[in-house]
Amino acid sequence: MMNPSSNLIPRRKFLVTGAAALGLAPLAYLRAQQGSPNDEIAMGIIGCGGQGSSNMGNFLGIRGVRVVAVCDVDSNNMNGAKARVDGHYKNTDCKTYAHYADLLKHPGLDVICLGTPDHMHASIGIAAAKAGMDIYGEKPFTWGLAEGRLLIDAITKNKRVWQTGSWQRSAGEFRRFHALIQNNTLGKLTRLECGTPSGMSLQQHVPADQVAKLIGKSPANLDWAGWCGPVKNFPYHPLLHPWNWRWHHTFGGGQLLDWVGHHVDIALWSLALDHTGPVKMEGTGTLGNHEFFNSYINYSYQGTFADGKVLEVRSDFGGTKFTGEKGWIHVDRGRLEASDPEMLRNLPADYDSKPPNHWQNFIDCVRSRKLPASYAEGAHRAASFGQLAIVAMDSKQAVKWDPKTEKVLGNAEQAKHPRLGARIIKA
Repeated sequence: MMNPSSNLIPRRKFLVTGAAALGLAPLAYLRAQQGSPNDEIAMGIIGCGGQGSSNMGNFLGIRGVRVVAVCDVDSNNMNGAKARVDGHYKNTDCKTYAHYADLLKHPGLDVICLGTPDHMHASIGIAAAKAGMDIYGEKPFTWGLAEGRLLIDAITKNKRVWQTGSWQRSAGEFRRFHALIQNNTLGKLTRLECGTPSGMSLQQHVPADQVAKLIGKSPANLDWAGWCGPVKNFPYHPLLHPWNWRWHHTFGGGQLLDWVGHHVDIALWSLALDHTGPVKMEGTGTLGNHEFFNSYINYSYQGTFADGKVLEVRSDFGGTKFTGEKGWIHVDRGRLEASDPEMLRNLPADYDSKPPNHWQNFIDCVRSRKLPASYAEGAHRAASFGQLAIVAMDSKQAVKWDPKTEKVLGNAEQAKHPRLGARIIKA
């Protein structure tokens, strides 16, 4: 596959021949055109709650980055983010925007951090790419599979840098696992397993006896239509925002899609399969027993690739575990273990034992125009693995899939599944 970084250029347009003649590196030209003090990269935050707030904290700690604007459809989140940014810089300069399209017009903006619910990733990501922004975006890559390809097209066409919040690719134990597998530590692989969480960790935002009374009555601090985006005419429900949206299939994908961009992503990356998809997906799952929320709480699914590899994903354990003719290696957050501990020493001679900072890696790639640790195609392929699993479980049939055209084969009804479509809106 062609290296996507080969298409990346700085945000500001310039004549390549003229820049080359002057001996200007991409960032040098960027600096000259912006006149930015201390060569700072100006960042906007879209989605300031939860993971968006956490990411913002990481970027506030990076030299050469300045958060200049924040945006959230919840004014409480937005105003809280502004106060945090202003407190960090000890001024009142941070601008607030109620709509992402307005933030994207902020003068001198270079990059955005995208931390909204899943159903808004594609719309905002595409708009940001078209506006010339580099993007740090959360996983899963998109809510729907076809809109994921549209987002990649926008990133590629506009020559943007995209880093996904699949930070495990930059964590020590996962990097070692990847290196060990790439170094053929296990010999011929015989079983490939991933474990992602079960259940629904529901949060009770309002008293249970008040829920029914508040349905359809969004609070003054929340732009409900803006929050819903491409999901039209969905009645306000007081339990959806700010956390539980992930348990409703219209907006999220439960634990399955929350975690497919972590442990499954590590498996695909380690197998060098993060540029393609399975040719068959099958599986079963149990939906949560709740009157409103409807994500899968237990599941087991398997994707088969063209080379015969089968990747199993279950909700009864955690991490990524590969078994081969020489034993097994299992990685999870904070631990890396093997059937024979000596196997953990089989690292390539050029292995760099110092883990990179995932957020710094994004900023470094904004400057260098190189491919970041968790690039767009890999993020899309991880998300699509989970999206195809949901299609298989919903339809109770195996999905036959062409990973090149990204089309269902031989089943017109499955092909109509919402997860395979594109629900996006214009800025």
